[in-house]
Amino acid sequence: MSTTRASGATPNSHNICPGVLNMLESPSEQLVAIDSAVKRFGGTVALNGLSISIKKGESHALIGRNGAGKSTLVSILTGLRAIDSGSFLLNGAAPPALNDRNAWREAVACVYQHRTLVPDLTVAENLYLGRYQGKQMISWRGLNRQAAAALESWDIPILPTTPVRELGVGEAQMVEIARALSQGSRFVILDEPTAQLISSEIDHLIERVNELRAKGITFLFISHHLDEVPKVCDAVTVLRNGRDVLHGNASKLTTAEIVSAMVGDEGAGKALTSSEKVCRPALPTSTPVVLEANLRLDACEDPLGLALRAGEVVGFAGHSGSGTRQIALALAGHYSKWSGAIKLNGREIPKPWKPPTAVKNGVALLPEDRIKTGLVGEMSIEDNLTLPSLKAFTNRVLLNGKARRKFAEDNRSELGVVCHSVRQNVGELSGGNQQKVLLGSALSTNPSVLILLHPTAGVDIASKATILDIVEQRRRRGLAVILVSDEPEELAFCDRVQVWVRGKKVVEKSGMNEEELVSAMEGFHISREEK
Repeated sequence: MSTTRASGATPNSHNICPGVLNMLESPSEQLVAIDSAVKRFGGTVALNGLSISIKKGESHALIGRNGAGKSTLVSILTGLRAIDSGSFLLNGAAPPALNDRNAWREAVACVYQHRTLVPDLTVAENLYLGRYQGKQMISWRGLNRQAAAALESWDIPILPTTPVRELGVGEAQMVEIARALSQGSRFVILDEPTAQLISSEIDHLIERVNELRAKGITFLFISHHLDEVPKVCDAVTVLRNGRDVLHGNASKLTTAEIVSAMVGDEGAGKALTSSEKVCRPALPTSTPVVLEANLRLDACEDPLGLALRAGEVVGFAGHSGSGTRQIALALAGHYSKWSGAIKLNGREIPKPWKPPTAVKNGVALLPEDRIKTGLVGEMSIEDNLTLPSLKAFTNRVLLNGKARRKFAEDNRSELGVVCHSVRQNVGELSGGNQQKVLLGSALSTNPSVLILLHPTAGVDIASKATILDIVEQRRRRGLAVILVSDEPEELAFCDRVQVWVRGKKVVEKSGMNEEELVSAMEGFHISREEK
């Protein structure tokens, strides 16, 4: 029987959740027992009275939207941070000191969705990397023999001498799990383990996890794909806003119950297009199509069909592994593993379709990582704002510094960038101001199509509003926009949204409410008629 906490209840209410009661009644069975945990980062409360109980030998699902507190909880469970208040027992005792990394490695391991293996080393070398101390000589034959025994003991059919570079994603994840187990840990956290896997690899991973559970290994399984939960998990805990809002039996809880807990009362019936800003009238049928794409990408099972009109904002919603990122990069010339046709203003694009060609033809990209792929931190605001459009300030050979400075000043003012001057290095700015400069850089070429990858991630509320306001102003002048996100607050800016799950388009419509959107991204499409 499932056990739930009402979506509006607080973790510290007198109606104690049965999951917490189980924790109190049978401490000998508990591997993890956290009660009323609070964790703050300055004025931000990341965990707000959270409680969770994980039994030895079970697979426990941790579900929640971005910002729900999952990453903070994982950092506490792996000894990277300590809670500010509340209680935390690990194997029935106080957890090790934060600086005792060996004790933490023996107690718990986390396998992240992005590889932490060294691709140019072998499987055996990765298994024992960092475990040989002092000046002792390494016996490579002994190392390979030891690794082979470890892999065999956990029924992982991979040769220890295989370079990690040659492994598939699923095989690499099993090596990471084997590395965790070889260090003595019997508690493994799997963070989005299936995000990068194809269907056959997902089935194999689930099979292997279930086999390891039968041998007494405990798993915390973090996933955005709710269809996987009953296949691999015994129990479920749902987080929202740093609180545990639902506990239950994985085989008994329904998808609708889980999604409702994730969204909460405040988002259950609210249409994504309800804000005044995005309640736009439908575009006239005579509005020209700016970009038309009919593509097949290697990252997507379904083909992409898109007709984007001037002044329209189309959202691509999906979690990591959905294919939405590759779609955006392909349209912007940054991803070449596709076939088909892209047309701009009715004309097929010139090939090869690469970033400079895309920019020249009116397609601009706002990348997802402003530091690594967006801005040059050691260069000034003026430099970053004008790099894509330098030709506009050049008379064959000479650069018109005065015109360039005026352009940068005007844009700084329009974007609301807080700085000493446009000569200040962009690396010295806050995240929100850096993102404004990045947007200004993308718009500096006066594109007809703007592709936004998570445009307001990691910025403050005021900067979010400014960024979307600037895009809205340009949209009113005819700019066509593609917005890739997994955040309902960002997707509310869109006229219509395509939802993709593991390379498949599961729905495309306008006027979705938050619960419909979250449900679709988690792999289930719940229409209003079904509720």
